Parts: sequence; C-alpha cells; structure tokens
Amino acid sequence: MNFIQKATIVAGLVFLPFMTLAQGSRALPYNEDQIELDQEVSPSGTATDKFKAIHVISTSLRGVRGANGIVYWVSKDKATLSAYKGARLLWQTNVAEAFKSKFQQPLIEKIILSSNVIFVSVSNKVLVEINRETGQLGKK
Repeated sequence: MNFIQKATIVAGLVFLPFMTLAQGSRALPYNEDQIELDQEVSPSGTATDKFKAIHVISTSLRGVRGANGIVYWVSKDKATLSAYKGARLLWQTNVAEAFKSKFQQPLIEKIILSSNVIFVSVSNKVLVEINRETGQLGKK
C-alpha cells in the first residue's frame, strides 16, 4: 500500500461517522414544540388535557399530530395546510386562496381531524373539508 491509499483509508475512517450523522439528522420542516396531539392517538380514543379534539391555531400552536404520526402543519401566515410524515411532505393546500373572493384576509383558525377529512375553520366564518389523503378541498 502506498501513502495515498493509506491516507485515503485513514481519512475515510475518521470522517465516515460524521458524514453518516449529517445525513441522518435532516431538519424537520415543522417545530415539534408547536404540535398538539389529537384525540385519535389517545389510548382511550377520547379527548383529554393531553389529547385534544379541536385545535386552535396560534403563534405557539401551529400543528397537529394525528394517526400514523402524520403532522398537519399550518404555515406562519395561516394560509396553507401541509401534511408531513416525518420530514417528507405528503401534500400541501393553500386554503386561504379558495376564500380570497369571500374574505379580505382568510386565515386558518381551527383544525378538527375526522376519519377521512380534516375540518378547517377559516376566519371563524367558514368550515371547509380537506381530504386527509390527498389534501384536496372538499365542501365549503
């Protein structure tokens, strides 16, 4: 073995653990501290102090963790709802865009998870259904 081969092996052994850690530590696109657990992940299946049924969106609460670990995240401007499985984006829907003709500044105010749909309260005036699998807007 010549010097270059030995140096390459030593460098690989030294830097490989750091490269592996860097690849595995992908930042989540949402803040875990701003997520509330839904009642569907409760062992009893009912709402308690820890597991909520109606989630009021605010600056300190912007997401809901539902079944299968899926996080439903509201954008900072309260216009877009996104679904994430870990760091992977499943879908994203601009809820406010659908109501710009009805309201001056439509905002997502509350989220209620149901079996197949998410009920989203927009500007505390309208309730819209969003398909949980596709993110498509349903009945307004």
